[in-house]
Amino acid sequence: MVLYIAAALTLRSSRARWFLVASALLALAGSVALAATARERSDAVYPAQRIPLLFSHDQHLKADVECEACHDAATKSVRAKDRLLPAHAECEACHEIDKAAAGKKVDPPAACETCHLNYDATVRKDVAKATFGTPNLIFNHQVHIERKVDCTVCHNSSISGTMADVGLATRYQLPKMETCLTCHNGSTAPSGCSTCHVTDGVGRLQLSFSSGVLRPMQGDPLGLDHGPRFELNHGTRAKLDRSTCMECHAERYCQNCHNGLQKPLSVHQNDYVTMHPVQARQDSLACQACHRYQSFCAACHERSGVGLNADSTFRPRNLKVHPDYNAWVVNIGPDHHAIAAARDIKQCMACHREESCTACHATVGKLPSSRGTTPHPDGFKAGCKAMAARNDRACLKCHLEADLQSKGCR
Repeated sequence: MVLYIAAALTLRSSRARWFLVASALLALAGSVALAATARERSDAVYPAQRIPLLFSHDQHLKADVECEACHDAATKSVRAKDRLLPAHAECEACHEIDKAAAGKKVDPPAACETCHLNYDATVRKDVAKATFGTPNLIFNHQVHIERKVDCTVCHNSSISGTMADVGLATRYQLPKMETCLTCHNGSTAPSGCSTCHVTDGVGRLQLSFSSGVLRPMQGDPLGLDHGPRFELNHGTRAKLDRSTCMECHAERYCQNCHNGLQKPLSVHQNDYVTMHPVQARQDSLACQACHRYQSFCAACHERSGVGLNADSTFRPRNLKVHPDYNAWVVNIGPDHHAIAAARDIKQCMACHREESCTACHATVGKLPSSRGTTPHPDGFKAGCKAMAARNDRACLKCHLEADLQSKGCR
C-alpha cells in the first residue's frame, strides 16, 4: 500500500496522482471494514472455510429459483452439523451436467469449470477440495421453518438484508447473535445461552474449540465485549449481571486473579506499592475484591516495618503514624484511637491484628496480661444479650464461656 501511494506521487499529472492516492486510501478503508466484519464472526462459532467455487445467489434469485430448490435438506435438518449445501443432484435439475461433459452446448452453462475454480480437466476432479467447518452451535432448521422464519432473516447481506446482492455465500452470510436475539428474547423464544451454544460436562458453555476460543467480541449486543483492557473494567459489568458471567465462568476462574497471591501487572502498574495508600483509602472495596486485610495487608505491612508486630529493626525512625501516645491511648478525647476505629476500623486492620485489640480489651480471665479495658459504649449491656444470642463468636474473642453464663448470655 505504501509503495502504491509512493508510485502515485511520482506521476506528473496531479489529477492522476490524487486519483491513485484516493483509490489506495479507499482500498485501505475497505480492508479495515472487512477486518471489522471478520471480527463479527467468531472462529470458535463458525470455523474458517475454504470454498474454491464460483456461484451467484443473485443470478439464481433473479431466475426465480426458491431457496428450497437447492437447500431442501434444510427443511428436515435438526442439527447444526448437517450438510445443507446442494450436490450435483440438485444442480442437475437445471444444469445439464452430463451433456456438457459430452461436449454438447447447454444453457445455462453446466461445464465443471463453470463452478469449480480448481478443476483439473485432465484428471476430471478438483485439485483443491472445499472445506466447511462444522458450526459449534445447537440449531434446528426444521423448527425455524415450521415457525415461518424466512431464510433471509438469518442468511443475508449486511448491506441489503437479503441474498439479492450476494454472490458466493460464505460464513459472513451466517447469522450473528444480534440477529438471534431479535426472537430469542425470553418471550418469543428461549433466551438462555445454552439454547444455542454448546455446553461442557458441568452445564457451562464450552469455551475452547479446535477452531478458536469463544469470547464476546466487538459489537456484542449484550454489552460484554471482551476487548482490550476488559480485565480493568469488567467488575462493573459483573456486578450488574453476574448470572450472565457465570454461564461461562466458574468461581475458580475469577479466583485465578482475585486470590491476591500474585499481582497482575495489567492491574497494578510499576511502583504501585508507593502509590497504593491513596487508592486504598478512596476505594477499599475494590481492594477487597482480591486482598484480605488480615492475611495480606497486615502481613505485608509487618514485613515492611509498618505494622505493630513488625521487627523493630525494620521500623522507620522518621515515620509516625499515630498521634501522641497519651492522646491516642490514655486520655479520652478527639484524637483517641477508639474514635478513629469507630469511623473506619478497616484502616486499623491494615496494620493491626485482632491480638492488638485483645491485648488491652480482653477480660483478665481470658488473657491475664490484658488491661481489661471495655471497648463497649454506655448502654451496651441492654442489647448485648440479644447480640450474643444471634452470634457470640465476637463475644468469645474477649470473654470466657463462664463470663457469658454469669452475664446471662447463655
